[in-house]
Amino acid sequence: MPKHASTLRLGVASLLFFALGSINAAVITPGTPTTSVPSDLVDPLASLASGLLPDEFLLPIQITGANGLQDWSFDLNFDDSVVSPTDGGGLTQGVYPALFNASDPTSSDILSSGFPVSGAIETIAGFSSGASGDGLLTYVLFEFLPGKQDPFPAFSISGATINQTPEPGTVALLAAGLVVLGSRRLLRREQRN
Repeated sequence: MPKHASTLRLGVASLLFFALGSINAAVITPGTPTTSVPSDLVDPLASLASGLLPDEFLLPIQITGANGLQDWSFDLNFDDSVVSPTDGGGLTQGVYPALFNASDPTSSDILSSGFPVSGAIETIAGFSSGASGDGLLTYVLFEFLPGKQDPFPAFSISGATINQTPEPGTVALLAAGLVVLGSRRLLRREQRN
């Protein structure tokens, strides 16, 4: 095999690896808890219109690096000796949609408010209609257990699944790489004949 052909393959493989790797670069993380109802929380039934009770707080769940975000799911881990998820009313049982960000105020849709187990809410899930950038996915309502107020416990995300569509530039790079690879293959076949 000529040296330039192996160099070309390595270049195309690197391009494809980079293009495909950038599709899944988003990360879901817990934000800073708040004791007031933020304006970017979507409460379709206005169950939190009168505010939070003294021992309640909302935990924002955010995403960074979204790229055509379609749907997502995650498990939310917490110290169940300090806090407990609570149902503030409504269809999503204490898991509330959020407006993604100021430049894309699309609301997320909650598909699953999750399943509470010891120290976690498993499989909170929703979709976000192609949002890109950094933004909010949801808010989760918690309450402190009696005598456990302050400080907020640590929260973590596990089992995150993020489905995105690539941006047109990524698709173009991938398509160009495939065209170059296919052209090289056709050229080799012609040279053999």
